[in-house]
Amino acid sequence: MNRTDDVSPLNDQPGPTENTDPSATGDAPFVAKLVEPAAVDGAAASLAAETAVRTGSPFRVDPTDLETPSEPVKQLALSGEAAYGEYGPFLYTAMGASSAAVVVLVFAALGTWWFPAGGALVAVLGTVLSIIGLFSRRRFRYAAIGTLPLHMVLFVLSYARSLV
Repeated sequence: MNRTDDVSPLNDQPGPTENTDPSATGDAPFVAKLVEPAAVDGAAASLAAETAVRTGSPFRVDPTDLETPSEPVKQLALSGEAAYGEYGPFLYTAMGASSAAVVVLVFAALGTWWFPAGGALVAVLGTVLSIIGLFSRRRFRYAAIGTLPLHMVLFVLSYARSLV
C-alpha cells in the first residue's frame, strides 16, 4: 500500500517534485509553438544534400584531401561459441535424456537379473528417456533409437520375471 492510497483526491498534498503554487502553472493546456524552417537558397540546399552525416568522435578533425572510402558489405560469421546459441533448452534436455537412457540401460539390465520389479520400473524410466531423446541431434537421436527397443525388451522380461 502506497502513501498516496490513503489521501483523497480533494485534499491531495503536493509531493516533493510537484509545484506547490497552482497559479504558477495555470489551468490552460500546454500548446507547442510551431517553428517554420528558415528560408534556404538553392546553393545551400544542394550543399546540404551532398554532405554526409558525420559519425564517430565529434572531436576528430578530418583531413581536407581525404575522400571517404565506401565500406564493403560485411558477412556475419558465427564463431564456435555462437553455435551454442542455436540450441534451445528443450534440445539440451533431449540430448541429456538420450545420454541418460544409455546409462539407465545398465541399471535396467541389472534390475531385470537381480530385482525384477525394480528392473521394470527402471526400464519404464529408460523408455521415457529414450522417447524424449528422439528429439535431439543426430548422434544422440541414434543412441535413443538404439536404446528404446532394448528398454522395452528389458521391461517385458522384468515384468514376466516379477509375475513368477
